Amino acid sequence: MNLHSVSQILSENDGSLPDIEFDFGEEKRSSGAYALVQRQASCLVSQGAYYWSKSKEIEVPIKFGENPAELLLSGEAEPFHVVFGGMRSSSGAIIPDLGLFILGSTQISLDYRMGKKWNRGAIEGLFELMLNLKCLAPNTEIQHVGNVFDENDILLSAFEMWQTTNKTIR
Repeated sequence: MNLHSVSQILSENDGSLPDIEFDFGEEKRSSGAYALVQRQASCLVSQGAYYWSKSKEIEVPIKFGENPAELLLSGEAEPFHVVFGGMRSSSGAIIPDLGLFILGSTQISLDYRMGKKWNRGAIEGLFELMLNLKCLAPNTEIQHVGNVFDENDILLSAFEMWQTTNKTIR
């Protein structure tokens, strides 16, 4: 599959942080999504990442290996953002650092920095991660927002084609 068009929309670092948003419908999957993304990472890159504790009314530092999204599901934590580094897909492809917003019990968003690191392997690794996240709930909806170079849904169209191609391989 030709991923050249996807590489073109991801390769120019314009300073923005586009988002790939996942809506799991009625399914409360944000904790599972956090765990899945964290398993693909080797560290937290974000300095001073925290969640707001509603009961303690303080900022609580987020540590790698913990899953503060569980606290959001229980009503203890407010929505939060972290950046994971040392990312690898389930097949071992290197993925550039990804931010993860836990927006609510049924919604998350990945954000990424555009740049030259988005080669074919990184794109396929991202698609693997996107597919794994999509599979957390049967009616998951995905949107790609904030990338000014992707006016024609190039990323999601390529993801759908990649997904179809890889279904036949499995």
